[in-house]
Amino acid sequence: MKKILFVLCFLPLLAFGEKVVVDVPGMVCQMCVQGMQKSFKSTVVNPEQDVVVDLDKKTVTIQLAKSLTDEEIKKRVNNAGYNVKKIKRYE
Repeated sequence: MKKILFVLCFLPLLAFGEKVVVDVPGMVCQMCVQGMQKSFKSTVVNPEQDVVVDLDKKTVTIQLAKSLTDEEIKKRVNNAGYNVKKIKRYE
């Protein structure tokens, strides 16, 4: 019974699971990584694992636990002090 309840609690998180890759020029340091993780922490299960910042490629890969529109993503990136070049979505 406990296993069933556990699965039912986390099933909604698996239902979305959309991966989004955002091109964000201008990121250069660990503070950028922390800023992006903070910007998306309410939309992912684990910010350290579900928000991956690649400073070399200037991308932020987000494994969303709940849906976000492109405009919401742009707003969060802009609030962190950066601009969005492109957004790509994968299921």
